[in-house]
Amino acid sequence: MGGAHTLSLLLVSGLAFSLASYPTQTYHGHQLWRVKGEVDDVAALGDMEGVDVWGDGRGWVDVQVSPAHTHTLTTHLSHHALTHTVLLDDIQRVMDVEREVLKSIPTQRTEQKIVTNIYHQLEEIEAYLQELAASVSWVSVASIGQTSEGRDLWVATLSAPGGTSPKPSVWIDCGIHAREWITPATCIYGLDLLTENYGTDPDVTALLDKYDFYVLTVHNPDGYYYTWHNDRLWRKNRVHHPEDACYGVDLNRNFDDGHWGGVGTSDITCASTYCGPTGFSELESQAVRDYTNQLQSTNNLTAYFTIHSYGQMWMYAYGWTSEDTPHEQELFRVSEIGVTALRSVHDTVYTFGSIYDTIYPASGVSIDWSYSRGVAHTYTLELRDEGESGFLLPPDQIIPTAEETWTGLIAAIMAI
Repeated sequence: MGGAHTLSLLLVSGLAFSLASYPTQTYHGHQLWRVKGEVDDVAALGDMEGVDVWGDGRGWVDVQVSPAHTHTLTTHLSHHALTHTVLLDDIQRVMDVEREVLKSIPTQRTEQKIVTNIYHQLEEIEAYLQELAASVSWVSVASIGQTSEGRDLWVATLSAPGGTSPKPSVWIDCGIHAREWITPATCIYGLDLLTENYGTDPDVTALLDKYDFYVLTVHNPDGYYYTWHNDRLWRKNRVHHPEDACYGVDLNRNFDDGHWGGVGTSDITCASTYCGPTGFSELESQAVRDYTNQLQSTNNLTAYFTIHSYGQMWMYAYGWTSEDTPHEQELFRVSEIGVTALRSVHDTVYTFGSIYDTIYPASGVSIDWSYSRGVAHTYTLELRDEGESGFLLPPDQIIPTAEETWTGLIAAIMAI
C-alpha cells in the first residue's frame, strides 16, 4: 500500500530551508550514552546536572552528556555499578549532516511538490494542510486553539463520502514533543496516503468508510518552530516562566486524569518533564482536551492515538500505575495486531504493553487522560529507531517509518 508521496502545493518564495533557519544552538562534543543497570538507579540520572534524557525503558536510559559533565557522570556510573555504551560520539556532527541534507533543498521556489521523504518547517506543513483542504472535497482544516506565541493548532478532518453517517471518529496527534521530527512527517505521510488512495485501495477505502479521522499534525507548534530556528533538541512548549529564566512545559505531563503531577514528572520549571503549575495549565493541552471532549460527545470518539519517538514501542494505559486497566486484554489484542502488521512491512520489531511496564512510569500523559474520559482504545506509539540516531533520525528513514506505522495503525483501527 503506498501513497503518491507528493501533493501539489503553492508556496511563497523563501519558505524552504535556508542557512538562517537552522538552529543556532550547538552541541559540539556532546555524546549520547545508553546506560544500563538497576531501574531506580537508572531513572535517577534524569535529575543530574548536564544530563538530558532522550529515551528510556526498563533498566536502561539514553542520556545526552555535555563535555563538561562527562567525568562527573562516569564517576557516578562507576559508584552505582552502572554500565554504558556510546551511541553517538558527537551529537553536533550528526546535526551537521542533517543540516547539509536540509541545505540541499532549494531556498527559492514559487511552486513545488511537498514530498513526504524530507522534514518540513512549520510554515510548509501549515500551507500543505490548507492546500489539502482546498483540493480534496471531503477534507477540512480548522484551528482548535492557539499557543502562547499565537500559533494555531490545525486539525485536518477526513470525512470521506462512503459509509453511513454519522461515523465514529479516530483522533491522531503528532509532534507533542518538539524535537521528535519524525512524528509530524509521519502524520503528513498518513494524510497523503489516505487522501490519495481512497476509492482505489480497498484497505484505505474500508477504513475511511468506517471512520472519520481528526489529525493534529503538530501538537506543539511553538516548540517545533523553535527546533528549526534555535535549538534542534528542544522538547517542551515555549511558555515563559516569569519567576526564572526557564521556558516550557512538557505537554505530555500536563493532562489531568486525577494523577497529574505524580510519578515520572517534575515540578522544576527547567526540567524536561516539568508538568506545569497545574493540570491543563497549557493552551495546547486545553485545546486538545476541549476538542476531543466535543468529539466524544458528538462523534463517538472510538480511538485516540498519539505519535512519539523513539524506541519502537506500542503502548496503552496506564502510565501512572502498574495496575492493569479493565480493558487490558482488549488493548493487548489490538496492540498485537498493530505491531504484527507493522513488522510485516520492513521487519521492524516493536515491544508493546502498558506505558508503565513498557517504557517508564509517567503521570499526566494524554492517553491516560483520554482513557479516563471513557475512550478505551488509547495508544501511544514510539517510532524508530532504537537509539542509533534517536531524535536525529535521517530523512531516508521517513518513508519506511511512515509506511510501517500506517500499516500498523490501519490494521489496529480496523480490529477495534
